[in-house]
Amino acid sequence: MNWKKTLRAAGLVAALTFSLVGCNTEASYSPQEIIDQALQETKEPLTYYGEFTMDMGEAGGTAHVKEWSKDGKRRIDMTTENGEHVISVNNGSEIMMYDVVEKTAQKMKYKEGDLDGLQSPRDQAELLFNMVKDTHDVKIDGEEKIAGRDTYKVVAKVKKEDTLTGDMEVWIDKKTWLTLKTVTNSAGSKLTVEYTKIDVNAKIDDTQFTVDVPDDVEIEEITTQEPEAVTLDVVKEQLGEFLMIPEENGIALTTIQDMKVEERPEFSFDYQKDEQPAFSVSVFKMTESYTEFGGTQDEKPIEVRGQQGTYMELGEFLTISWQENGYQYNIIRENPELSKEDLVAYANQMTINK
Repeated sequence: MNWKKTLRAAGLVAALTFSLVGCNTEASYSPQEIIDQALQETKEPLTYYGEFTMDMGEAGGTAHVKEWSKDGKRRIDMTTENGEHVISVNNGSEIMMYDVVEKTAQKMKYKEGDLDGLQSPRDQAELLFNMVKDTHDVKIDGEEKIAGRDTYKVVAKVKKEDTLTGDMEVWIDKKTWLTLKTVTNSAGSKLTVEYTKIDVNAKIDDTQFTVDVPDDVEIEEITTQEPEAVTLDVVKEQLGEFLMIPEENGIALTTIQDMKVEERPEFSFDYQKDEQPAFSVSVFKMTESYTEFGGTQDEKPIEVRGQQGTYMELGEFLTISWQENGYQYNIIRENPELSKEDLVAYANQMTINK
């Protein structure tokens, strides 16, 4: 198990664990009433120290995590059962990750506002409720103590099997909104995160939000780049003759973006139909260095332009993919009213761009 990758994924896991909030009264509330109450509260982050375990089962193993949070800053200190040790700190302007055992370090700066709408329990509640409100049945399933604190247990069951996130169980602190335990099942894997200690309003020194990286460890600077809009001539120069969807019957090409993939040129074409977003098409040229990873269990076979391709439909997300004459093509739906048959029909209309 590569825990450096898992640590990066931990933020996503936290963002996908239906972080609903509880109330500090003893009244009986429905899940919707809890959400409504939570979203009226302050967005100020809590100050706390906590310890929790992450259990990814036999395939992923377990980790013990110590966490410090204050004024929007956060420190994560994680050790695993096989001796790995990673420290990650967000000091409010940059994120630093230090692998103590491997003696590697990376840091990434971010601008003020880049993480707005993602950090507080209220932010997560609003985001995640919107993600699952149409795909899950949500109910309160009693009250339990986690780490010595009173929580509501909230259960979210998928209505259909083809959803991005599976069944979830979440235990929410009644007073702080903190999610103290989560059990998620998705894509055949199970993840359990449970706090064993939580100290709300702990006294935390600002030195916790610095990382002492040894002088002999080189710190790698990680930069993030937004896709750059380019002209069709730029794409032709790098890709040669490739397939494009013709602009007819209300279909119009609005933007071409350079996806800036280091190992190969890749471009994304955004299309509208009748002046509304319809779909995007990404294309890149297959090379000897390209490695095709195994598909996921959600991918299903489909024929596109006489080629064997795949499609994946999870809720409103739909994409079809295929290879043709040395190029990889992917069409991603933007308008949920379009079916996979519609996307295949547009693919079948594609012609060589010369």
